[in-house]
Amino acid sequence: MANDSYRVDLDRLDEVVKKLNSVLKDMQSASGKAKSGTHLPEGSLGKGFEEEAALRQTHADMKTFIETDVLGKLERLIGDLQKKTSQAHGAYQDQEQDTSNAMKKGQSSSHNNYS
Repeated sequence: MANDSYRVDLDRLDEVVKKLNSVLKDMQSASGKAKSGTHLPEGSLGKGFEEEAALRQTHADMKTFIETDVLGKLERLIGDLQKKTSQAHGAYQDQEQDTSNAMKKGQSSSHNNYS
Protein backbone atom coordinates (compact mmCIF):
# COMPACT_ATOMS: atom_id res chain seq x y z
CA MET A 1 0.00 0.00 0.00
CA ALA A 2 2.93 2.33 0.64
CA ASN A 3 3.98 1.89 -2.99
CA ASP A 4 0.65 3.35 -4.15
CA SER A 5 1.35 6.63 -2.36
CA TYR A 6 4.57 7.23 -4.32
CA ARG A 7 4.10 6.94 -8.05
CA VAL A 8 5.50 9.14 -10.75
CA ASP A 9 4.93 8.24 -14.37
CA LEU A 10 8.22 9.31 -15.96
CA ASP A 11 6.88 8.61 -19.44
CA ARG A 12 4.05 11.09 -18.84
CA LEU A 13 6.46 13.72 -17.55
CA ASP A 14 8.63 13.17 -20.62
CA GLU A 15 5.54 13.54 -22.82
CA VAL A 16 4.68 16.84 -21.09
CA VAL A 17 8.22 18.13 -21.69
CA LYS A 18 7.99 17.21 -25.39
CA LYS A 19 4.59 18.87 -25.76
CA LEU A 20 5.82 22.01 -24.01
CA ASN A 21 8.82 22.09 -26.38
CA SER A 22 6.40 21.88 -29.30
CA VAL A 23 4.22 24.67 -27.89
CA LEU A 24 7.31 26.80 -27.29
CA LYS A 25 8.44 26.24 -30.89
CA ASP A 26 4.98 27.25 -32.13
CA MET A 27 5.04 30.34 -29.89
CA GLN A 28 8.40 31.37 -31.31
CA SER A 29 6.97 31.00 -34.81
CA ALA A 30 3.99 33.18 -33.87
CA SER A 31 6.35 35.71 -32.32
CA GLY A 32 8.37 35.83 -35.51
CA LYS A 33 5.21 36.40 -37.54
CA ALA A 34 4.10 39.17 -35.19
CA LYS A 35 7.48 40.90 -35.56
CA SER A 36 8.02 40.59 -39.30
CA GLY A 37 4.64 39.76 -40.81
CA THR A 38 2.67 42.72 -39.55
CA HIS A 39 4.64 45.68 -40.87
CA LEU A 40 2.46 48.60 -41.88
CA PRO A 41 4.48 50.88 -44.16
CA GLU A 42 3.77 54.56 -44.58
CA GLY A 43 1.12 55.15 -47.20
CA SER A 44 -0.31 51.63 -47.03
CA LEU A 45 -3.52 52.96 -45.51
CA GLY A 46 -3.79 55.75 -48.03
CA LYS A 47 -2.43 59.27 -48.24
CA GLY A 48 -3.65 62.75 -47.60
CA PHE A 49 -5.69 62.28 -44.43
CA GLU A 50 -4.56 63.28 -40.96
CA GLU A 51 -5.57 60.03 -39.20
CA GLU A 52 -3.11 57.96 -41.24
CA ALA A 53 -0.15 58.65 -38.94
CA ALA A 54 -2.26 58.00 -35.82
CA LEU A 55 -3.49 54.68 -37.26
CA ARG A 56 0.06 53.57 -38.05
CA GLN A 57 1.22 54.61 -34.56
CA THR A 58 -1.67 52.72 -32.95
CA HIS A 59 -0.78 49.71 -35.06
CA ALA A 60 2.87 49.96 -33.96
CA ASP A 61 1.82 50.26 -30.31
CA MET A 62 -0.45 47.21 -30.57
CA LYS A 63 2.27 45.26 -32.37
CA THR A 64 4.72 46.04 -29.56
CA PHE A 65 2.12 45.08 -26.94
CA ILE A 66 1.46 41.73 -28.65
CA GLU A 67 5.18 41.00 -29.07
CA THR A 68 6.23 41.85 -25.51
CA ASP A 69 3.22 41.67 -23.21
CA VAL A 70 1.42 38.74 -24.80
CA LEU A 71 3.75 36.52 -26.81
CA GLY A 72 6.90 37.37 -24.86
CA LYS A 73 5.30 36.63 -21.51
CA LEU A 74 3.70 33.43 -22.80
CA GLU A 75 7.03 32.25 -24.21
CA ARG A 76 8.77 32.90 -20.89
CA LEU A 77 5.98 31.15 -18.96
CA ILE A 78 6.00 28.09 -21.22
CA GLY A 79 9.81 28.01 -21.24
CA ASP A 80 9.89 28.17 -17.44
CA LEU A 81 7.28 25.43 -17.17
CA GLN A 82 9.18 23.26 -19.64
CA LYS A 83 12.44 23.78 -17.73
CA LYS A 84 10.87 22.98 -14.35
CA THR A 85 9.04 19.93 -15.70
CA SER A 86 12.27 18.68 -17.26
CA GLN A 87 14.11 19.21 -13.96
CA ALA A 88 11.39 17.36 -12.06
CA HIS A 89 11.59 14.50 -14.56
CA GLY A 90 15.35 14.31 -14.09
CA ALA A 91 15.08 14.43 -10.30
CA TYR A 92 12.49 11.64 -10.21
CA GLN A 93 14.53 9.60 -12.66
CA ASP A 94 17.64 10.04 -10.52
CA GLN A 95 15.73 9.10 -7.38
CA GLU A 96 14.32 6.01 -9.09
CA GLN A 97 17.82 4.97 -10.12
CA ASP A 98 19.21 5.62 -6.62
CA THR A 99 16.40 3.57 -5.07
CA SER A 100 16.96 0.75 -7.54
CA ASN A 101 20.70 0.76 -6.84
CA ALA A 102 20.09 0.79 -3.08
CA MET A 103 17.72 -2.15 -3.37
CA LYS A 104 20.24 -4.09 -5.47
CA LYS A 105 22.97 -3.44 -2.91
CA GLY A 106 20.63 -4.52 -0.13
CA GLN A 107 19.73 -7.71 -1.97
CA SER A 108 23.31 -8.60 -2.80
CA SER A 109 24.56 -7.95 0.74
CA SER A 110 21.68 -9.88 2.31
CA HIS A 111 22.25 -12.65 -0.23
CA ASN A 112 25.90 -12.81 0.85
CA ASN A 113 24.86 -13.07 4.51
CA TYR A 114 22.68 -16.08 3.82
CA SER A 115 25.16 -17.94 1.61
